[in-house]
Amino acid sequence: MKTDQSKTPDLRTRTISVVVPVFNERASLDELYRRLADVLGQIASRYEIIFVDDGSRDGSIEKLREISTLDRSVSYIRFRRIFGKSAALAAGFRAARYGIIATLDGDLQDIPEQLPLLIKELDEGYDLVSGWRHQRCDKLSKRIGSKIYNWVTSFLTGVRLHDINCGFKCYRREVLDEVMVYGERHRYIPVLASYRGFHIGEVKIAHAPRAHGSSRYGLERVVGGVFSLLTVILMTRYTNKPLHFFGVMGLFLAGIGSAIDLYLITMRVFFDQWLSNRPLLIIGTLLIIVGVQFVLFGLLAEMVAFSYRRENDYSVVESTEQEDVNFAANEHAVVVGRGKTTE
Repeated sequence: MKTDQSKTPDLRTRTISVVVPVFNERASLDELYRRLADVLGQIASRYEIIFVDDGSRDGSIEKLREISTLDRSVSYIRFRRIFGKSAALAAGFRAARYGIIATLDGDLQDIPEQLPLLIKELDEGYDLVSGWRHQRCDKLSKRIGSKIYNWVTSFLTGVRLHDINCGFKCYRREVLDEVMVYGERHRYIPVLASYRGFHIGEVKIAHAPRAHGSSRYGLERVVGGVFSLLTVILMTRYTNKPLHFFGVMGLFLAGIGSAIDLYLITMRVFFDQWLSNRPLLIIGTLLIIVGVQFVLFGLLAEMVAFSYRRENDYSVVESTEQEDVNFAANEHAVVVGRGKTTE
């Protein structure tokens, strides 16, 4: 169910952090900062804009230094090399100070003036609101690939979002306190949050053509996304019961192998057919062996899961007991100088 909200938050008390991953976006930074500051000044009493430079080589860091010097509400984090979008978002999340955290890309394809739409939906009681670029201004190949990706992800995870990979999102602080972001998992934060019991919303937003730079979309990101999807499915559905995953696969393979070998034994005993020239015997026996190995692997995984299982592997929204419900919040701490380089 939605988070209980007794009333819509007052503009005078709303505080917002905006995290913007940046990679070679120098040409967009001035306009992006100006438009974000204008919007945030209308919907929040206090705000901060955190730029995370993911190893840019086009002089983006000089522009960020200039902007942060002029406006104390702007800070930045600079990576020594390219660590990826997940790392950039994770660093920004740890540095964010306020209860509502928004993210958007630094290429101006996400329109800053649409941020109030996401905040409004968040005020309806949602814990995470994702943008839906229903009319994307991208190449046809990218749009088709995105539709296939979103359909497969929705089907396999059960999270019904039209555009799960959209970078324009708003979160409540407690969501990010309980969801770890690394690798390529940033695109699956809604899946991980849904698994923890948070309520997910979606809002149609406009999408602008890319004015500067070039997209990093490519085969490497597609492959990485597929592997991350498999990881997320295992972590959300089978973290505490890995034998259910590996055991089913093992029994399936061993069952096929047993059926093949039973068929061959029947042909040999009752129909007097020789098996020495039948490669099917090797295939059936191999499937049985692999199936048994999968089951054993699942048992070992159960032992590992039991050894590392957390006592409070759940998410509590309200309780009369004194309990630390944000047990993950202190697992990753970082101190970032505001308006200073992290080198």
